[in-house]
Amino acid sequence: MGYNKYTNQEFEKLQDDGQINIMALFGNGVDIQLMEYLGSPYRTSYQNFYNYLCYKNFDKDNIIFQKMIKDKKENEINSNIKQNWSDFENSLIEIFNEKGCINEARLTDDFNQFQIEFSNFLNEIITPVMLAKLGSDSTVKEFAINSFTKFLGDLDEDNFRKLSFPSKTSHYKLFNWEILNFNYTSMLDNILALDKGQFDPHPWTYADRQIQFYVSPHGYASWRDDTNFSTYLMTNITHPHGYQNVPKSMLFGFDNENQITNSSNRDKAKNFLKPYWAQNDKRYKSYFNDTDLFILYGLSIGNSDFWWWNNILNSLLETDSELIIYNYNSNNESDSDTINRFINVATNEKLDDGKLDKLHKKIAIVQYNSKTKLNAFKLDRLDSIHGYPK
Repeated sequence: MGYNKYTNQEFEKLQDDGQINIMALFGNGVDIQLMEYLGSPYRTSYQNFYNYLCYKNFDKDNIIFQKMIKDKKENEINSNIKQNWSDFENSLIEIFNEKGCINEARLTDDFNQFQIEFSNFLNEIITPVMLAKLGSDSTVKEFAINSFTKFLGDLDEDNFRKLSFPSKTSHYKLFNWEILNFNYTSMLDNILALDKGQFDPHPWTYADRQIQFYVSPHGYASWRDDTNFSTYLMTNITHPHGYQNVPKSMLFGFDNENQITNSSNRDKAKNFLKPYWAQNDKRYKSYFNDTDLFILYGLSIGNSDFWWWNNILNSLLETDSELIIYNYNSNNESDSDTINRFINVATNEKLDDGKLDKLHKKIAIVQYNSKTKLNAFKLDRLDSIHGYPK
């Protein structure tokens, strides 16, 4: 598979080297922020789902729910334990690492019930009215088109100057986005869809250019802040880990069987290997060497998605690709610490100083929180009426 390769047959002024491929990966932080934007009291968080299961009197004999209850008690002692979905997926590893042999058939059945209940949970807290509101607000604010054309404006000057990506941009380029939504909901899809209200695939009578791309909205380096290029845009959104309305498609689990230290259970881990069931090697592997820019947003960057982080890291080392990490910074983490945290999760090898230096130079960071105004990917809740933004 891999990126579609476009030519001047589809886009009149596109040159052979004019396609710029961007892989953007989005996680649960997006859905949490959008629920907050809508004024909802609920979140798509691990903690909220646990509370939902308790409210529904979910089967206390379910192995997975039993593990969640145990984790909850541990969390009351240490609040830093099991806060994210990546932490929950680490709990699945712990189930396999417990002494003795697990009952594979029972665990599989319990997991299927867990999937169904999680789908019910998402369908209860995310309504069609909410999705329609997100789509409508995206159109009014021209949110999708601004995200795709002004995201470089989210970088401070030091991080902007790190990247060679801006120098790749010019008139008649094609910005080709492969958007990987790791959430099971369609909230992100609704705000990034290029609807008729904000995007026309052929707006001009005598020219086929579609968008104006803003290379440096703050006027960093040698660019003026109003510099923009007449360019093309293509986007595609996929859900590698499944979709809420198809419960059996939703993948929970971990990255590889080597994460199981109990050898007697290692051969029973197949049903929980996300890269295996998502067919990552067949569906996505070929994208990495052809990617110009990776973007990570709303992701906890946990071990359960090691396959993705490792392939991004290898691409950074082996090609001219670069990476922007949007880091929700709740503990004053420095840019360097954010980069090191990514590197530590993305490889099992000890990298030499040359490789570490190369990675630090190719990874740019956007530090933000709930009060930060961003150009891309974050709907801001400003004035509101009855809990909904204007």
